[in-house]
Amino acid sequence: MHVPRIVMIVANDITNDTRVLKEAVALGKAGYQVTLLGVSASGRLAIDTIPSGQSGQSDVVMIRVPGHFVLRDERNRRHRLRRGRRLFDIRPEGTEEARVAARLADLKAERGRATARREAGQVGGAAHLGGAVSRSLRHRRLRLSQAAVSVRTWFGETEAGIATSFWQWWDTWLPGRSALVRWRSTIPEADDYEAIFADLIDQLRPDALHAHDMHVIAVGSRAAGRADLRGRSLKVVYDAHEYVPGLSQYGGRTPRMIAAWAQHEAEYIRTVDRVVTVSPAIARTLHKRHKLDREPTVVINSPELCERDSGITDIRATIGLAADVPLLVYSGGVTRARGVETAMEALPLLPGVHLAVVCVPHARTRPVDELRALGKSLQIEDRVHYLDPVAPNDVIHFLRTADVGLIPILRYPSHEMALPNKVFEYTFAGLPVVTSDMPTLEEFVGKTGIGEVFEAENPDALAVAVKTVLKDPELYRERAADPGLRAEMSWEAQAGHLRDLYAELVGAPPAHEDVVPRLVLGPIGSKAAKAWFQDLDGAEIPRRPLTLPELDSVTHVLMEDWQSVLGGEDLIADLPLLTAARIKHAVVVYGRVDRQDVRRRMRAYNGTVFVTDRVIADAVEGTIWLPPADEGAKVLRDFMTE
Repeated sequence: MHVPRIVMIVANDITNDTRVLKEAVALGKAGYQVTLLGVSASGRLAIDTIPSGQSGQSDVVMIRVPGHFVLRDERNRRHRLRRGRRLFDIRPEGTEEARVAARLADLKAERGRATARREAGQVGGAAHLGGAVSRSLRHRRLRLSQAAVSVRTWFGETEAGIATSFWQWWDTWLPGRSALVRWRSTIPEADDYEAIFADLIDQLRPDALHAHDMHVIAVGSRAAGRADLRGRSLKVVYDAHEYVPGLSQYGGRTPRMIAAWAQHEAEYIRTVDRVVTVSPAIARTLHKRHKLDREPTVVINSPELCERDSGITDIRATIGLAADVPLLVYSGGVTRARGVETAMEALPLLPGVHLAVVCVPHARTRPVDELRALGKSLQIEDRVHYLDPVAPNDVIHFLRTADVGLIPILRYPSHEMALPNKVFEYTFAGLPVVTSDMPTLEEFVGKTGIGEVFEAENPDALAVAVKTVLKDPELYRERAADPGLRAEMSWEAQAGHLRDLYAELVGAPPAHEDVVPRLVLGPIGSKAAKAWFQDLDGAEIPRRPLTLPELDSVTHVLMEDWQSVLGGEDLIADLPLLTAARIKHAVVVYGRVDRQDVRRRMRAYNGTVFVTDRVIADAVEGTIWLPPADEGAKVLRDFMTE
């Protein structure tokens, strides 16, 4: 019985990426063996398990690996070097100035001593005159040298000023240009992801690889090519979270950077087996732009149909606002492209109306500070409230006491095709929606009748739309509460599209069967282990490193004295592979060893640790005593039933 293995990769630490997490859990619930790979924000290996609600074998394993961006850092180093380089390599010479000044001081002192000796009659007239001539020539030479230093210093400072001005202009001009871009030099971090993920992907031997967003599409494509060389089939799914050529521009996301990522996506998108995206408009555009053999599957970013009440306080209570005070809410990232400024500029036209901005990732960022300054200048600071976000599963419950949900995004091609998650969060929270006139959003709102549309970046039009909704909000709430609309747009329905895609690609997972436990110990094979295993069914000592295919038939591993069972230098390198294979693992430490060493290794390992010495078991908290012979076999038998 082979359970199809799906590996998902994403260029972040996964924690706050709700689309990635929901897709992984949806496939886990369907019975697939799903492993999530991300880049650790802390720089340390982190392994977690996300319950899928099914059998433990279907839980999602989340592995965040350290990321070393060698190519990106080298690009930045070269960038700094180029800006420090000078055409004639002329620099102000402070050392030469100091040397000349010291020699002039020597001459001055020498002249004073010569004058004193002449007046004392210790030196004759001719000798004194000769010394004066010599000192005069040396003084002239040093003055010329001093003048040359001044000229060189002037040239150096002038060139430095010109170079600084040029590079300031260049660094402003170039990012705004998308022509003649080469993604390998502009975004070398795209190749850094290959070094971060490639080896682990090969070791996990997945049947399908799901590459989330444009950053890692090349990693998936190359992994499939390597699998072909080994005689294995690896299907690749590319999940286009946004329309890359039309991404909104802010901060480091410049036109040149966007063009480079679009070029990177275009180079690899035709090499993958399937494409998934977030809206019908993006699906149609990708199909036409890249001449794909089929239209991408649409999996919308929508909430789950079932509501969860975790007991959190709602948004109105959090602010401390009375129920009869109109409350608008914007929930999401705060950047110039999101258009929150338009909503704030509309507030003076909406007397008595309050605005809550739920700021992702939090309310202490520079863009939020800029909003505060704008609110002060508009004299509406007492009607605008800035809040930190709540957990993804709590968003709908948190928002439901507001009156209107806002989507004031500005006009970018990616926004024109987007169906952002917040439109469904607002709808499922029962809120009427007021959105800027992006074509896909305008079509959705017009079709469903859940809100009103206004001209992007037009505060007057936004205010009119809000007033229209507030005249009869119940009409819009009734439409948002339509069971058919909710069922069609719910995550449960979207997850069905994803499961259908994978059933076609790698087959449906088999029905769950009880697994017979198999315990493997290694790599030492001590005498104590032989005594434990003598009457222990399903346990063996192979006396050699395990191969990766052998992990498929193993359920439990006992690693001896912190050594790798896969032949590596350190058992820590085994952990991602063992966890992804759903293998329960533990370490056994023999003898009376150093207690501090055990504690240090336990912190790094963060798993079950057996010790054979009772004194160590009593002294080191968290260890489990593993007695000899039959008593130890009983402990291991219990371990195998977990």
